[in-house]
Amino acid sequence: MKKVLLLYGFCGKSDIWNKSESAFRGMEIVKAAYPREITAAAKNVSDITKWVYEKYGCDFDFIIGHSMGGLIALQLAANFTFNCRAVIFIESNLRPANAFYRNLLMPDNMVKFGKELIKSMKKESEFYTVELKSALQENFDYSQLIDNIKCEIYGIYGDRGIENYAARIDDLRLDKKTTDKIKFKFVKNSCHMPMLENSEDFVKIIKECLQ
Repeated sequence: MKKVLLLYGFCGKSDIWNKSESAFRGMEIVKAAYPREITAAAKNVSDITKWVYEKYGCDFDFIIGHSMGGLIALQLAANFTFNCRAVIFIESNLRPANAFYRNLLMPDNMVKFGKELIKSMKKESEFYTVELKSALQENFDYSQLIDNIKCEIYGIYGDRGIENYAARIDDLRLDKKTTDKIKFKFVKNSCHMPMLENSEDFVKIIKECLQ
């Protein structure tokens, strides 16, 4: 049975995976949950990555992470003894991206559930440090992790409602050496939360990655 580790992002919660559980049917899934005492002390992503490794071990076929969780997934595969088949990161900025990627939800989804989502994130933000937030927003470069990963790497992003946007790879501001190692997938009509905004298309893409 395939075993999958799921990692949520900054100020997130493990319930973000609930609408996409059908993608993992017949698999053993582990939804990581970071204790508040860990996030409240973490000054950088690697502090949480170290805790995840010590808590959940390395016996996984696939590691999937959203936003900061995707960076944790990449650090696990690059820096620890993970012999996984693939790493899948979702809406994770390896370098500061251009404006195309700097929105949380599609406008109609912002109306539907944006208020509730933002309220939840704001509540969780009390348990994250300013230093960790800075490590995710200012002068960062996690792209070097890609060089140290031997397994398949998938990068999933929302298409922001523009299916054939020509600069969607360039706007991630990554060099060609990095983008050549990543298999990119795009979820239609979604932004930073594709598993919530278009769960049907998201599940389809995840299933393709888990083959």
